[in-house]
Amino acid sequence: MRPASTQTASSLTPSRWASIFFPVAMGVAAMSCAQGRLLPAASAHVIPDAPSAAADEDSGVRVSAEANDWTGAPEDLPEKLTPIKVRIINRSGGPVQVMYQQFALVGSHGRRYQPLPPAQAGDASAPAVRPVYAASNFFVAPRLHGVYPTLDPWSAPLARDEDFYARQYRRWEDGLPSRPMRRMALPEGVLADRGEISGFLYFENATRKEKRVTFHADMNQPQGDEVAEIEIPFVVR
Repeated sequence: MRPASTQTASSLTPSRWASIFFPVAMGVAAMSCAQGRLLPAASAHVIPDAPSAAADEDSGVRVSAEANDWTGAPEDLPEKLTPIKVRIINRSGGPVQVMYQQFALVGSHGRRYQPLPPAQAGDASAPAVRPVYAASNFFVAPRLHGVYPTLDPWSAPLARDEDFYARQYRRWEDGLPSRPMRRMALPEGVLADRGEISGFLYFENATRKEKRVTFHADMNQPQGDEVAEIEIPFVVR
C-alpha cells in the first residue's frame, strides 16, 4: 500500500499543478532568455584601463574588440544582436581591406555568427550618414560612397560575396538598423598603411547559446592576399 501522505497525480488539483509547474516553467524561460555579457577570456590580451576590451596583433595589423560599449539607440540592442566596437590600426606596410564578410564570432563548437551590414549597396533610397568615429588613411568602398559621401572612395571596386550580403541584410528586424547604428557602424573599404578606423559591428546574437566565442578577422590586401589573422577569445557571463 502507498503511504497515506503520498499524493497521486490524479489527486492534485489544478491550483496545485500550477504551483508546481509554473515556477519550473518560468525558471526554464529565464534560463533560455538570459542575456550574457561578453568579457575577454583569461588568455586574451586585455587593454589597460579598459577591462572589457581586448586586442590581437599580427603582421603589423592591430585589432581591438569591446563588447560592452553600446550606448546608442535602441538601448536594448544587446538583447537582439551582439554589437562589438572594433578599432583597427594598420602598420603592415601596405593597404588592408575592411569587409564584413571577413569578420565572425566563432562559437566553441565552430558555429559562426556574422555581422549584419548596415547599408545595402546600390540602394538609392539609403540615407547618407556621417560616421561618428574619425578615421585616418581610410577609403570607403566605391559602392558605398553614396552612403558615406564624406569619405574618399578607394580607387577600384572591392570583390565581395554577394550572397553573404544579401542573406545578412535580410536578417534585420523592423526598424533596424537605426540612424545612430548606421552612424556608429564600421564602414567598409580599404585602410591604407599608417591608417586607423573604429566603429561597431552588429553580429548575430551569440550570447544566448554560447559560453565562449572567439572574435575572428581575416585582414587581406585589396587583391585578396591574406595579411593577418586576428583572434580574440571571449567568455559569456
